[in-house]
Amino acid sequence: RAVAVDTPECASRTRLPPFDPPDHRSNRTVTMADFVDKQFSKEEVADKVLEQYDEEITRVFYQCVMGGGGHDIHFGIYKNPEDGVKESSAYTTEWMMTQMDWAKTITPDMHVLDLGSGHGGGSHAMAQRFGCKVTGYNLGPGQNALNMERCKELGIDHLVDAQVGNINNPLPEEWTGKFDAVWSCEVLCHAGDKVALFKELVRCLKPGGVFVFSDIMGADGADEKALKGFTDRNATTFMGRPSMYIDFIKESGFKYVTWWDGSNHLERYFRNMLSQIAENRPEMNAKGISDQYLDNWVSSLTERADIQKEKGVFAWGVFVARKPAEGEL
Repeated sequence: RAVAVDTPECASRTRLPPFDPPDHRSNRTVTMADFVDKQFSKEEVADKVLEQYDEEITRVFYQCVMGGGGHDIHFGIYKNPEDGVKESSAYTTEWMMTQMDWAKTITPDMHVLDLGSGHGGGSHAMAQRFGCKVTGYNLGPGQNALNMERCKELGIDHLVDAQVGNINNPLPEEWTGKFDAVWSCEVLCHAGDKVALFKELVRCLKPGGVFVFSDIMGADGADEKALKGFTDRNATTFMGRPSMYIDFIKESGFKYVTWWDGSNHLERYFRNMLSQIAENRPEMNAKGISDQYLDNWVSSLTERADIQKEKGVFAWGVFVARKPAEGEL
């Protein structure tokens, strides 16, 4: 069922969707994603991503702890001293749109693919800013329902649609040359073959089309074991590296435009997530999220923040690439 967006207040300006605790929903058992010492193959990862993001309980968790009650469920850029997860995540969306529009002017007659659209924050922002059509492609039907419900509230449901799909499979054949731009925000860590996916995106873009994406990565030179604080809580295949993504862009047939490094914002964001858990724990408990689940996250986020401060092992930022225009060198 769709989750309503008109929600009760939660601490730190967070608004959580209403949720029936597990004991109110027949005898269904909710699996709480836990991926300690695990990374997954291309064939396995889709089921694990659904487990991580699309259970109703985990949607509540992410919307609170990363979205601050909003629909931008991703890492953030800090502009002001008082910014929290909600404000910083919104700034990331604005910055990605600015970079996309710089690489190719986005106009109302254009069509953008939001790859891994999640709760739809990017889709909503692009439709509102540019007046363009946006197609979300996302694994979780529950997230898609939340996305489209919000579109109706914003009056942009005529511009946005959301389809269920798996980025580890070939994209629809009928999408060849369909899109003017592709947007993807922190999704590619779940892609088992990133070059194959990038080649699919080249196919789906019109000549001169732009591809803007962000992702959480290991820093160049980081040992994969040092990333355990992230991989233990996230359904990943392998963690990319900035230099690796630049190589993938070129190998797949894109023209590389730029890489903006926002890694210095990560430690503060990890610590803001910890604050969100501490301040909103009672309400999340009331909505069926167990202390064990939250405690596991506290341990993981503390490890992430501390190792990032000490060794800078995580990288994060925004990449921009273009499909060559006809006749372009």
